[in-house]
Parts: sequence; structure tokens; C-alpha cells
Amino acid sequence: MNPMKQISARSGLLLQNPWNLDEVIGLDHAIAPEYFAQVPALVLQNFRWLLARDVYSEGDAQALYDYIWARKGEMSAAFLGLLRLWLQDELKHYEALRRTYRCIAGVSYADMNGCFAARVHETQPIERVLRDEFTMLVTLMFDEISSVYSYRRDLREYYARFDSAVQRVGHHLVQDEGTHFQNAAQVLLQEHSHRLLEVEPLLQEIAHLENSLQHYYKTFFLDHAQEKFRFPSHFSAVMIQVVLAQLGLGDRPSAATLRSLWQWVPDGCDWVPVGAALTR
Repeated sequence: MNPMKQISARSGLLLQNPWNLDEVIGLDHAIAPEYFAQVPALVLQNFRWLLARDVYSEGDAQALYDYIWARKGEMSAAFLGLLRLWLQDELKHYEALRRTYRCIAGVSYADMNGCFAARVHETQPIERVLRDEFTMLVTLMFDEISSVYSYRRDLREYYARFDSAVQRVGHHLVQDEGTHFQNAAQVLLQEHSHRLLEVEPLLQEIAHLENSLQHYYKTFFLDHAQEKFRFPSHFSAVMIQVVLAQLGLGDRPSAATLRSLWQWVPDGCDWVPVGAALTR
């Protein structure tokens, strides 16, 4: 695995994991038939459903970036620098997941292009978390650390059942989202340390908003609203603890508590079906 790269962001350094997409999974990558033969049919179906959502929600980063960039006069240089790195990574995730989706589900790139072009991005339902740079950074921290544990679950349930290329995609997703979380914390502390007392009530507001959303509005933020049934009821509360700990505002949850988030299953199940509640 490539070492982390450090990029200057005004007075601080941001991190980026410079992995090469083509070296991880090629445009025409094919999975050997024996992998499909070993995966239970319902698990394979669920992985395909999951990818059908994740492919596009990663690509929605471009819409969020465009929305924020149109307001760049309100933003700090450090935040804009973070956004550039973040978008590079998220668009790489979009392409990596496209390649994964094609070889797992047989969906063509042309069909994916058509689906993505038809998406409508609605910022109005989440405008409360887009008020200013500070609220965006706190939301980014909450969203990215939620993605770390969401992708860890996906890696365990789905990616790990296939070949090394698919597994490496899953590992890079987890690592990159964790790096974005750290970068957002750094910029928040650098630019907005005077507002730290606002972080916890804002996190509660963000969690309440995500839990109250009926579906995902294709704006990247709060896309976990469409998969909350895959996690225990205390998931958001633990994510809030992790954010606060990263900012020096509380204690980090125990390793056992964090592990329970991505290893959790409902009573009587050994995997969590995702298709019934899926929305793109």
C-alpha cells in the first residue's frame, strides 16, 4: 500500500492516500467464476443492490462540490484546499465502484452513465447542514466517519468474498474516508476553534436530521439515511462520540463498541438484507 502523502493547506498539512486506480482494479476487470459459485445467492443479490446505490452516491460528491464552490467567497483557503483533495478521492471512489459494479453485476458503463445523468440533486432538505463552512465541516466529519464504519461492514459482508482487486477497493474506501475525517477535523480546529462549544449540539441536529429523512436526496451528505436499518440504534450516538473525541471534546468509544457497529446483525440473522429499503 502506498504511504500517505502530505499536502500543504495554509498553515497545516492535509493527508491523502495516493493509490492508483488502474493498479487496483482495471477497466475491464473480470472475476473468476468460482467466486460467484461460493457466494450465497441472496448475499450476491444484496451486494449488487448495495453497489447500485453506492456507485451513484459517491459520484454525488461532484454536485456537493459544485454547490460549495459556487459559495467559495464565504470559505477559507484551508477548506477549499481540503475540498479539492476530497473531490479527487470521491471521484476515484465513484470510478472504482463503477468497475466493481460492472464485474459483480454485469451493468455496462453506458447504463451507469445514463442513470447518473438522470439524477436530480436536492439541497433544500439538508440546507440546515449547509449554513456555513463550520456546519459543513462538522457534517463532513460525521458523514465520513459514518462511511468508515459503513464500508467496514460492507468489506466484511461483501467485498471480502471476492478476489483481491475487489477486496482492495473496499480497503481503500475505508482508509480514504478515515483520512477525510481527519482532514476535516484539522481544518475545523485550525479555522473554527472558537466555535467548539457548538459542535455537540450541531452533531445532535445532524443525527436527528439524518434519522428523520425519508430518503437520500442525492447530495452526498447524509446518504446513510437509506441504510440505517443495517446498523444498531446507537450508531449515530457512537459516531458523535468519535467526532467529539477527535476534536478533544470527549473520550473515544471503546474498541468493543466500535467493533459492534460493523459486526452487528439483527436477532436471528447472519446477514442484513439491503434490497427492500434500497433507494438510489
